[in-house]
Amino acid sequence: MPKIYKIEEQECSDCYEYQKQFIHFFKNYYRLVGKYNIDSYSDSLNGNVSDLSYKSLESAKELASDDITDIDDFIVHNYMDSLSVIESFFTKHKKQILVEQKFQSQTIQSKLNIGKNILDPNKSNVHQIKKVPMVYSNIAMITMEVLAYFVNVKIEHFSNTDKSRGLRRKVSKIRASLKQRFPNNYDLTFKLRELLLKKTSKLFEKNNEYKLVYKALLKLAGKEHYYSDNIYREVQKQDDMISIFFQPEKLYEWILYDKLLEGTEFDEVLKDGKDSIKVKYELTPVYGEKTYSSEPDLVVVQNTNRYPVDAKWKILNKKDDKFDNDIAKLRRDAMIRGVNKGYLVYPKIDENSKFQLDTEYSYSYDDFIFELKVITV
Repeated sequence: MPKIYKIEEQECSDCYEYQKQFIHFFKNYYRLVGKYNIDSYSDSLNGNVSDLSYKSLESAKELASDDITDIDDFIVHNYMDSLSVIESFFTKHKKQILVEQKFQSQTIQSKLNIGKNILDPNKSNVHQIKKVPMVYSNIAMITMEVLAYFVNVKIEHFSNTDKSRGLRRKVSKIRASLKQRFPNNYDLTFKLRELLLKKTSKLFEKNNEYKLVYKALLKLAGKEHYYSDNIYREVQKQDDMISIFFQPEKLYEWILYDKLLEGTEFDEVLKDGKDSIKVKYELTPVYGEKTYSSEPDLVVVQNTNRYPVDAKWKILNKKDDKFDNDIAKLRRDAMIRGVNKGYLVYPKIDENSKFQLDTEYSYSYDDFIFELKVITV
């Protein structure tokens, strides 16, 4: 459960209430996707960072609807989205293409390259030419292996439910199409354990379309948590484990963005670095003057003034060094913009916090005043 929920030691029968709360929280992600079309956000959270993506605004709105009541609905959507990415890729790249590849060998294995053999004074190697399938064939072969594993292992966790049958039908359609268009007549081989190797990932580095296919394959194979931005890491994950993972701190930023836009206090709300600033200044006398980047989560505009807003995915409980650091960073971002005000927003105050509700706390840094206010939304 996200940290804003307090989990009590109760009987297992009460876990259903937690599941309902979690689904309600989780559906906020899709509600915001459907409302703002968060393309860059969804793409950056694909693969390892988030198992969930969406194919269209319609599917995002569908997952935010009241019809979604079970965690399995999100998992099935995740898998179905990955299958749709793969299907779309091979619909676009229909034909298998063979290209000539020149090589040398001490034995004759293929068609002779007569011109090269005549001109080369070194007769120890024989110049030859062979035809090899283009990358589409290799990707098709990898896809077939992943789909076989997905059907035989991953999909079994849904038993014979309608959800699993829908996934099986989709897989069968893709496999039949690949077998027809990309017959493996070239002794190409691939093992699932090779999916995380660099030689495999290099096949998908051409552009974002290829990268999306690779991430879709990783998700279907249950290997998405091993990979992030070309960095590989070993994690403890069982073959029979299915996971849904996303970043609640990012979701919290969008919830805050949504709330600020609904209000009437500000003329404009800026996000995604639209008011980022790089400037040289002296943060402390010890470090001297350096160039720092100021890119708060949000910036609100009021009467031409621009105020920084930082969404802190923390439960505020006491005044300590971390809290003071948050204030210092906010002060820096405000000073760079020539204002003496900014906003730190926390989702919750701990019930045992020394901060009292409906009370303002002022900290004076030059002409910078920090006040803590509790706002109910």
